[in-house]
Amino acid sequence: MMTFDPDGIVRIVFHPSAGRGAGQQRAENLASSLHAINIASELVDASFVSMETNATNPVPCRGLVVVGGDGLIHRVLPRLVNTGIPVGIVPAGSGNDLWRMLAHQNQHESIERIVSHFMHRREAMKVDALELKFEDDPGQIKYAVGAVSWGAEAKINAAANELPRQLGTFRYIVGLLFALPRLKSFHSRVATPGFSFDGPALAASIANIRSLGGGIRLFPAAEFTDGVLELSMVRGENVLPVLPSIGKILSGSAHRWKISHRLSSAHVETQQDSFADGEYVGTGNFDVRVLTGAINLIS
Repeated sequence: MMTFDPDGIVRIVFHPSAGRGAGQQRAENLASSLHAINIASELVDASFVSMETNATNPVPCRGLVVVGGDGLIHRVLPRLVNTGIPVGIVPAGSGNDLWRMLAHQNQHESIERIVSHFMHRREAMKVDALELKFEDDPGQIKYAVGAVSWGAEAKINAAANELPRQLGTFRYIVGLLFALPRLKSFHSRVATPGFSFDGPALAASIANIRSLGGGIRLFPAAEFTDGVLELSMVRGENVLPVLPSIGKILSGSAHRWKISHRLSSAHVETQQDSFADGEYVGTGNFDVRVLTGAINLIS
């Protein structure tokens, strides 16, 4: 785990294939902008350097910037939880759903805000994270900052991950079309104080941000600073009756098949694969809880 040093370097993590090469260029542009104000930085190529929890080289730093998408953020996240290290995001992924919560217009504004943050030593915004513990691997804690999904969203994520990244946000829609013929209901139980669901479902997510799949606003009321998570499920035993509601499902609107609830923790029972921030995290039952203010995000 890295440690915070207010006078240290800024580590800029990128993947050379992100954004068809745009990630590396944006990382270099940010490094040049920081150099212009006499702030040292280090470029970290994530295709060579492991970013998991037990990675080596725990160098103290004044901040870390991820130049990429939700998948790269997910890889870096375990090293940042509750460290106090300011984290910046320059979008260069196919989804960028966490970045969308910042409401920046484009990558240029993101770079400007990051440079200004370090120049003026501004306070970062404290945002929540999700802590996940799977029953089949109880000693391993996993983290997410966007959403954990099981059922349809997980299958769509898996299908989308197999598609060319050049499709960008369209990958999620194509993944949905590929996954629809294979979607079957699954039994799931979600238990949290004051609420319980136990029955057949087609899709389920617990989210901390408003969108998945590159801007599809499945959780329009979600905030990542309020200490609350949003549960959204599509109940039912058959996908055919649900199809007329697909527009409302993808917009996060209320519909006859929707189950929603606000929670701070939950126990989930399922035999499905689960994906967090678009990446596979585990299979089977798990516990999830919100970690309030666990990430210092440069806004």
